[in-house]
Formats: sequence, structure tokens, C-alpha cells
Amino acid sequence: MHRLKILREDLKHGVVELRVECEDDLWVLKGVIAKGDVVVAKTLRDVKIDGEGKRRLPMTLAIRVSDVYFQPFSGRLRIHGQIVEGPDEYGLRGSYHTLSIDVGSELAIIKPRWTRELLNRLRRASSRRVKALLVALDFDELAIAVALDQGIKLAIERSLPGLKDGGPSAEDIVREVAELAASVASREEPDVIIVASPSFLKDLVAESLRRKLSKPIYVDSVSEGGRAGVYEVIRRDAFRKVLHYHNVAVVEEIFEEFMRLLSSDSDRVAYGLQQVKVAAKEGAISKLLVCEDQLYSDARDEVEELMERVEESGGEVRIVPEESPTFTKVKAFGGVVAVLRYRLSYWDKMRETEVEG
Repeated sequence: MHRLKILREDLKHGVVELRVECEDDLWVLKGVIAKGDVVVAKTLRDVKIDGEGKRRLPMTLAIRVSDVYFQPFSGRLRIHGQIVEGPDEYGLRGSYHTLSIDVGSELAIIKPRWTRELLNRLRRASSRRVKALLVALDFDELAIAVALDQGIKLAIERSLPGLKDGGPSAEDIVREVAELAASVASREEPDVIIVASPSFLKDLVAESLRRKLSKPIYVDSVSEGGRAGVYEVIRRDAFRKVLHYHNVAVVEEIFEEFMRLLSSDSDRVAYGLQQVKVAAKEGAISKLLVCEDQLYSDARDEVEELMERVEESGGEVRIVPEESPTFTKVKAFGGVVAVLRYRLSYWDKMRETEVEG
């Protein structure tokens, strides 16, 4: 799979230049670019030209960011802000413009300061990532999805006719599912395919796909097909073994560890922003999950400071995408959860903090 290309780093002047190589890169940039940053990119702009009226011309503009817009799986990031630099002859400084960033775009991001956590997010995005196609079916339901760092993109979700007298045979169902999966694979270009089912259908579909596609194809068992089956695949060992560094797999694994400790050793976990901040101050956090929407809330500065502190103390920080099945589970705990290196008594620590304050 293509990965974000870091073209140049000039941290002394706060500049990082990048090239977008895949759709997931746009999701990463949405979380990295903040209000007040300056972004430089090529764009099209309507300008007035004497004797010719308005013309749309290509140019490079630098804007001070006021808003960032991204719709999951849309393939486009829009950055709105005030123009701070551009061709002098058109008098554009001070007016507003929206940059459209998509796959293939090059841009520079200028920040007053790049934290270790932000740089690590970019560097993770520039390392090897695997795009997986997930097929979950039984005799009644089918779902075909693509596992991306930004979440699970459902490509096909539909009912199947089941095995009935006079209806389609198992071979007919296998043929239809394999054709649909091959069609999605040709469009999405996954690195691997996982076919999962509670029945023998998984083996037949996988065998059919191997004849059509020259990609690694794995099979796994799930309790049901459809969307629920796709989400079950993510929790299965096969997915984690094949995609052990995939963001969706990692955040689910960390959350499961959090839940195990919550029930067996609750002083080894923290949840909710205030409780987690206390643990971070102690340098106790080994793994931190932050719901994506926390980065676009009024608490963004507070959350980014928390993430930076955890990174500096050697902890692992992961953003939980809104389009992942883990998101709602972490959201129920205040949008921030942490696994600790050692036990802490939070309420005592929080009372001490309140007294100090």
C-alpha cells in the first residue's frame, strides 16, 4: 500500500513538507493540522485580470488555517483559512481561500512547534501499512469491507437468499460472493484478503478468489456474516497476525487489555480526561487511546498536551477513528482511556492535585 511521503523536515523553522500517497494520509493530516497553522499548497483561484475579467489560475498559496474539513473515505481534505502569502500581482493577502488536498497533492505544514507526538503520527503514516479486504458471510448475510487506518469502510452489505428448495445452490452463492469481492478488490487494491464465515462457505469463497486474484487470501471463523461478522474479524487472531500493526487492530487490542484490567486490577487503568491527566503527570501511562473527535473539540490543546506527555514518558498513543468499532466503546469511557505501567490510586492523586490547585 502507498504511504505518506515526508519530503523535507526543517523543524528549526517549523516546516514539514509532505506528499499524500493514499486516502488514509488525508485522515492523518486532518488530525495533525490545527487552527493557526500555515499550510502551503498548489491550488486554483479566481482572479481579476485587466481587460479579461475573471480567470481561474493555478498558483501556490499559503493560508493560516481556520477550519479543516474531512469526510471519512471521501478522498479529499479541505483546508480553509486566510491567505498570508501568494502572487503579489493579484492582491490576495488577507482574503480567504480553501485548499483542496487529495491523493497526489504536495503541501507544507508550518507550526510554531512540532511535538514528538505529532511527528510520530506522520512517521507512522510514512511506514509500511497494509490495506485489507474483509469478507464476512453466512447463508443469509454478506458484508465486504476495507480496513483502513481511518476505520472500516463498508463497500457492500446485503442479504443472501439462503439455501432453500428451488433457490440458489451453495455454489451459486459462492460464485456471486466471489465476483462481488473480486470487483471490490480491483477497485480498492488491497494487500491481503480475509474471508470469514461460520460455515464451509469461507473455504469455497477463498478458493474461488485465489483463482481470480494473485493476493494473499486467509480464512477465519466467525459466528455470523454481515457487518457484525466484519467487526468480529477485527477481534480475531487471524486479523491481528496478518495486520498486527494496523491501527484498527491495535486500538481494539489495547481496548481489550483496558477492559481486562478494569475488571481484574482497576488501579492499572484510567479513563476520562481528568483522571488520565493525573496518570500522565505521574508518567504511569504505557498505552493511551484517544477518540478522534477529542482532537476537534474545545479541549484539543489539553488533549494534545496529554498525548505529548505520554509520548515523552515512553508511552504509546493511538487515535481511535470514528469509523472503527472501537470508537463508541472508548467514547463511553469519556473518549480517553489508558493502560498503566503500575497501580495508581487516582482518587487520592486527584484530591492531592485539587488541593495543590
